[in-house]
Amino acid sequence: MRVLFVVTSNPFSKDFLTLKMLVKALAPKAEVSVFFSGNGTYYIQRPGLEFFRELGVKFLFCAHSAHQRGILTHPEFFESSSTYNLSKLSTNFDKILVFN
Repeated sequence: MRVLFVVTSNPFSKDFLTLKMLVKALAPKAEVSVFFSGNGTYYIQRPGLEFFRELGVKFLFCAHSAHQRGILTHPEFFESSSTYNLSKLSTNFDKILVFN
């Protein structure tokens, strides 16, 4: 199963803990990807994301949203993308969960 989480909420909201718990539960059984857009691009700067990387989670983010928020660099395990690309990718997933 392929699962995509789309995150547009602030990285210091209650959604972070929920996302962490869901990914931890799903990663051993599914291919998990997380797409950050809007205020979710602030996750790029949040410490502690190596936890997800160790689980094999794929990270993508909207480069335009990041640029609008002054985020000009990203860790190497984040893939620069776009919301257009998200619309094309969405057909490849069995489940999509959105945190807004």
